[in-house]
This record gives sequence, C-alpha cells and structure tokens, in this order.
Amino acid sequence: MPLPLREDRVAALSESVGLPDDVCRILLRRGIDSSEEARAFLRPHLASVHSPHDLPDMGPAVERIERAVAGGETILVHGDYDADGMSAAALLTLGFRELGGSVEAFVPHRTRDGYDLSDAGIKKASESGASLIVTADCGVTASAAVAKAASMGIDVVVTDHHRPGSEIPRAIAVVDPMLPGSRYPFRDLAGVGVAFKLLSALYERVGADAPSLNQHLDLVALGTVADQMPLTGENRILVRAGLRALERSRKTGLRSLLASAGISPDRRIEAEDISFRLAPRLNSVGRMAEADAGLRLLLAGDPREAERLADYLERQNAERRLTDTRVYEDVKREVRSRLRDEDRAVVLWGDDWHPGVLGIVASRLVESYHRPAIVISFDGDVGRGSGRSTEGFHLFNALQECEPILERFGGHRMAAGLTVRRERVEELATRLQEMARRDLSDREPVEEIRLDLEVSVKRLGYDLLRWLGHLAPFGSGNPTPVLMVRGVTLDRPSRVGNDGGHLRFQLVGDGQRVPAIAFGMGRRLAEARSSERMDVALEIAENSWNGRREVQARVLDFRPTDP
Repeated sequence: MPLPLREDRVAALSESVGLPDDVCRILLRRGIDSSEEARAFLRPHLASVHSPHDLPDMGPAVERIERAVAGGETILVHGDYDADGMSAAALLTLGFRELGGSVEAFVPHRTRDGYDLSDAGIKKASESGASLIVTADCGVTASAAVAKAASMGIDVVVTDHHRPGSEIPRAIAVVDPMLPGSRYPFRDLAGVGVAFKLLSALYERVGADAPSLNQHLDLVALGTVADQMPLTGENRILVRAGLRALERSRKTGLRSLLASAGISPDRRIEAEDISFRLAPRLNSVGRMAEADAGLRLLLAGDPREAERLADYLERQNAERRLTDTRVYEDVKREVRSRLRDEDRAVVLWGDDWHPGVLGIVASRLVESYHRPAIVISFDGDVGRGSGRSTEGFHLFNALQECEPILERFGGHRMAAGLTVRRERVEELATRLQEMARRDLSDREPVEEIRLDLEVSVKRLGYDLLRWLGHLAPFGSGNPTPVLMVRGVTLDRPSRVGNDGGHLRFQLVGDGQRVPAIAFGMGRRLAEARSSERMDVALEIAENSWNGRREVQARVLDFRPTDP
C-alpha cells in the first residue's frame, strides 16, 4: 500500500512547485519534501554539479596529463570490458585527442586478459610507446600492475569508481570518489562519470571550451545507466543532459548503434532505451568476444565501419542470449538441488559455464529467488564469479570480509566480480551464507513492490504519463512510479510471446478500458481468467505498434480485491 501522507504537505508542495498533487505525493514518498529540493530534482542543471577538484588526486592527475599532451607523449587509455568501461575509455580518448593528445585506446579481453589493468594492458602500452597509462573504470585494485608499469618507466593515472582493496596503488594519481578520506560530495558516480570529471578539470586547466566537452555527455549517460548507478544527485543531472545529447549526437558509431537497436533519433530517448537496448549490445562483445569491437564502434568515424561493427554487436548479442539461456537452465537445476530454505544467498559453482554470462545469470537468480546471488565458473582449479545483490546486503563489503580466501575481487554494493581457487569455494559459500543471514531478515525472502500512488483506471492516460515524465529519468535509485488500481476486471486475458510466457489483457473499470501486458506471467492465465475483481500494481508507458501509439499498463502483479 502507498504510505499515507498528510494532505497539507501535499498541497503545500504542489503550490510551491506548480505540479499536480499526485506528482507531489510521489516526490514526498521519495524523500523530497521541500520546494528547494523539488526544484533541484525537477530541473537539474549542469551548473549544479560538484567541482571536479573535490575528487582525490585531481590536481596531480590533471598536471601529468597536461604535460603528456603538451609534450607529445603517447597516452594509453585503458578501459574495462563492460559498457561503462567502454564509454569511459571512449570519452577520455576523444577528450584527450581534442586537446591535441596522441592517444591509443585499449580494453582487455575478458577470458584471455581478465579484469582490470594487468600484463595485457602494460604490454599494449609498451608496444605503443606510451609513457602514460590513464585507466577508465578500473585500476583502483591493480597495485601490482601499477608497480610493474612504473618499473618499466610508464606512469599511471587511475580513474575508477569502485571501492579499493586493502592497498591503494602507488600511481601518479588515483581519482576515485570511493577512496578512504574522499571529500567528494557524491560517491555514486559511474566510471564514465569520474572520467568526465577528470576531463572537466583538464579542460578548465588548459582553457578549453566547456560546450565542446558537454557534447560528450551522450557517453556519460550511456555508461552511467548501463552500469545501473543510482539516477539521483549528480548522476541525475549528468544523465538527463546526456540523454538529450544522445538524441542529437553526431558520433557516427553511436548513431549506428541506435539504428541497430531500432531507436529512432527523431524521438525522445529514455534511460530504459539504454538499459534494455544499447547496453546489452555493448556488453555482449565484452561478454562473448572482443570488447575492443564495442570501443571501436564508439570511436568510429567512418559510417561503413560503424555499420559493420554495429552489425557485429547485433550478432554477438544474439549469441549471448542463447548462451545465457543454456547456462541459466544448468544453474537452475543446481539451485533446485542445492538451495535450502534457510539459505539467504544463492552461491553456486560449476565447470565450464561461459564466464561472460555469469552476471546476467546472477541477476536472473536475484529476480527469481529474491536473494543475493553469486555464480562461479571453474576452469581447472581457478574459478571466476559474478554476483548481484539485493537491498540490505552490501556485496562488496561481504567480499571484503572474505578477502583472505579470494585471489581477487572488485565491484560495489549491488554487483561484484571475484576469483577463487577450487579448494576455497566451499568456505567462501559458507561465509557468504553466514553474512547474508546476519544482514538480512530471517523470514522467507519475497518480492516487495513499493507502491507510489493509487489511481482510478480513467487516470491511466497521456495526461498522467506526461506529468510523471517530470520525474524522469528512471532507473536505479529513481524507479519508474508504481501505480495501483483497485477492483478492476482483467478482460480477455491471453498468453503471448514466442513461448506464451507473457499475459495480455485489458484493464476494465470506471467505464474505461486500458490495454495491459504482464511480462513473465503466462503461467498465471487461470488466475487472470477468474471472475474476481483484482487490485493491480502497474507502470504506464507509451506503446507503439504498426504506427499506432497508445498508453499501455505494464502489470507488475495482481491479486483479488479484498472483500
């Protein structure tokens, strides 16, 4: 149920910001209760971002990069193999080149090179004649690699957003809001967000034009949303501006990626377009093949090359979906045989599961079992794993407590990766279960849907959709508003989709009909066909089909109305 609110608070906020009561109810439920906070949230402006100089080590980082650019040194930008890492590497590469820098861009191969700055990146720097490596979305746990680079006469500037391990790399600079003692006011920047702050400080130092940097906010939005960082605070400002930059982007590679994903640049681009269309295509090459193809696409200037690379990403994404399905079916069989009622986490391991899809499989386990999940694939005696978490369980902190039995690990609150030897994996599983039982409730985990607003069926139209749009972009930390309608009929329900996995019906109430889709609920057809009236939790969105546009309800759950 939506939490009750004092109507005088709703009325006061509505009057101060000039928005309908329903929108103000949602703002209040999300902790925004003053007119100043509401205006900052509803009208985020780039002038409100924090100073980049508040980030740790920004001064020495900018000084070293400026010297490299001015002196004609070759800089190796070293990214990561996910969409955030590719976006951050592309951003730094384009930014340095615009200032006249000589830049090589590199991202590692997931299975051949492994995560983070390592021997592969140092070798690439040496072969390129680079005297400076600047990392993007990685490096804060790469102490050994930084030391090795230094021994070869190669300086390193780290830009990252992950939590450091027990040792901070002895680099020229480590720019990361998560460092101990950091005074940066916003700690949830993506890797590409940190890269953007570095360029902001660098452009300021050399007197470059800020608008020329702001055109690259399309990459900032891409990486931030793809990495599922909270769309609150500074991220909300950057992503909102970045989505508009993406709509008018002149980047040949991005335009080819948009076309391949079926996104017209003539319409408004939303955060969910990145989450469900762009990010999976970029991540697919990082998971299945050469992440370098994704980076080259983001940097592409030739239309034919960009189209070829976009087609390649499309094929890799299709292969990723097939592999994901196969591994998930294997893992589900393991869950059924090994998961106990008292377990508060899912920790599974096996041999030869494709390492590129473990994070996706872990996410699907979280959705199905409402528990933190870690999936580990062994190749010989060494296993690589990916984990995803739930509210209330800080995954990185949990792995940090297990540091003595891990070869390496990295990540943040909701997602992490690790490497563990076979003889330590059972001990790891035991420890993680103990921590999950400590941090999470003893009751059986269930999916909770937090309702924002109760409305009538006749309200589910374009007027409400337009007002709710003031709260966008939606994503992690700022979810799409969940509405509830009471006592409605589910008319003409039917199973749809290739495997009949979804339900389609119409919501009928108040003399109105609203088309509805319930993804993944095909198994509930009999419930939907019952004659009972239902209370329905839903989101609303515009649906386009064969040139027809309409407001559609995306049903999250339904249950019989209480008598």
